[in-house]
Amino acid sequence: MTLTILFSLLLSTAHVSALPTLAATNLTGKAGIAGGGDAATDMVQFTATGKVSWYYTWSLSSVNTELEFVPMLWGAKDVAQWTDSSDGINATIAQRKPTAVLGMNEPQETGQSNLTPQEGADMWKTYIEPLHAQGLRLGSPAPSSAPSGKTWLQDFLTACDGGCTVDFIALHYYDVNATAFAAYLTDFHDTFQRPLWVTEWACQNFNNGPQCSAADVAEFLNQTQAFMDAQDWVERYAWYGVLRNLGGVNTADAMLTGDGKITDLGEQYIGAAVPKTSGAAPGATGSFGLPSLPTSSASGMVRMWLTSSLISLLSLACLM
Repeated sequence: MTLTILFSLLLSTAHVSALPTLAATNLTGKAGIAGGGDAATDMVQFTATGKVSWYYTWSLSSVNTELEFVPMLWGAKDVAQWTDSSDGINATIAQRKPTAVLGMNEPQETGQSNLTPQEGADMWKTYIEPLHAQGLRLGSPAPSSAPSGKTWLQDFLTACDGGCTVDFIALHYYDVNATAFAAYLTDFHDTFQRPLWVTEWACQNFNNGPQCSAADVAEFLNQTQAFMDAQDWVERYAWYGVLRNLGGVNTADAMLTGDGKITDLGEQYIGAAVPKTSGAAPGATGSFGLPSLPTSSASGMVRMWLTSSLISLLSLACLM
């Protein structure tokens, strides 16, 4: 009789393990929009499920939407707008009531904000640090995922010499491997000991290799989004991008069409559609090497209960 019970429980466990991986539908409040566009047409499509809670536009430019706006001081070129008495950061805070601001964009890249760590620290102390006294949380400059990014942030904090309040680390990630993505984020969290915001990420090969297919992108998004939803130290994330033109990034990453319609990938991102992945079996290792995660905490609890029951029954069987 003990063997019969064990066999039945094993079948039950196998059935639970076969649940489809739809972790991205969990309403964690972490998902955001990197882009903007027309609030009445483009952005409103991403509010249907309640999963998306915030957005940013790499600037002080905002749109009329119920989503929380997060301002960014992109770099030196935006200082004049940031300090404008009628249309700058203080006016934005009064109008949009953000809870956080973002620092400079990819400062170690010559094609982006292009700042030395000392320049970044000086800019931070002058234009961003004062906002801490107003109750806003301050997000670090967001480096690209080139190897120089982590070093730049470390040197930036050294140059700050204790004068920069950095409440969370912002970062970007462009590559094609979900396992490497998870390791990259874990390393940043371990290194800086702060929560993370992934303010840009996509399945994009910048190393002259093949680009992801649409199915690969769907699987990469599903696995990386599920990973971030499961980590309490990942506070927010925004896919690149909710834009009509991705500016040279793999078009399979697009969440909007050229005329502003949400794509299948966009529907997946907000949890309104099943991921159209490349077909890895649920619960197995996908093409990017990251095991799929449970559909919900409930299914995980069921697995834990079944595992515990099996261990207890096996112990009982050994005593009989």
